[in-house]
Amino acid sequence: MGELRIMASKGDIKTIWDPKNEDETEAAEAQFDDLVEKGFQGYRVGKTGKKGRQIDSFDPKAGKIIMVPEMVGG
Repeated sequence: MGELRIMASKGDIKTIWDPKNEDETEAAEAQFDDLVEKGFQGYRVGKTGKKGRQIDSFDPKAGKIIMVPEMVGG
C-alpha cells in the first residue's frame, strides 16, 4: 500500500492507494501532480522513517510520500 500525506493549513490529509489497483494509483498520481503544480514539494519517506529524499515525479512503489507546501519567507 502507498500513502500520500499532504501537509495542509487545516491539518494533514492522507490518501492511500494500492499499487496493484490502476484506478487508485492514477488518482494518487493526479493528486501528486496537481500539488506539484501548486508549488508543493514531494518527499519519499525512508522505510525506517528516517529522512527521505525529494522527488519530482510520482512513484507508485514509494510506500510513503509527504507533500509539503512551498515555504514563504520574508
